[in-house]
Amino acid sequence: MGSSVLSIHNSRDGDRHTLRLTGELDLASAPVLEAKAKQLFSEGARELVLDLGRLEFIDSSGLNSILRVRALCEEHMCDFALTPGERPIQRLFEVTRLIDRLPFRQTRHGRDPQRSEEPADRSPAAPAEGDA
Repeated sequence: MGSSVLSIHNSRDGDRHTLRLTGELDLASAPVLEAKAKQLFSEGARELVLDLGRLEFIDSSGLNSILRVRALCEEHMCDFALTPGERPIQRLFEVTRLIDRLPFRQTRHGRDPQRSEEPADRSPAAPAEGDA
């Protein structure tokens, strides 16, 4: 594994907590995420958003920890959402077919996380310059 540990930054807006994950979410760090979520539920969090935008690496243990946090949210009647990560991170959700089963939010740039690939070809809306 790499040398980048997991860092979790909590931003709070009322009962909504956004956890910005930075670094690696793997076998070693997954329990840290779950412990943080449990702490927030004990403090009355009603909404939890995991921001994956700065995550550098995720393995199957990290993916399982996200699924466990979602289950904990359901147990505590807490809303759950994910903010998409960079392409390599999103690829794991695509390969495991969880991309359509997890509540991803639109990114700040308005990109749809379920359509993370660039279009293969562009449909011409108007003739290019010089064509007539």
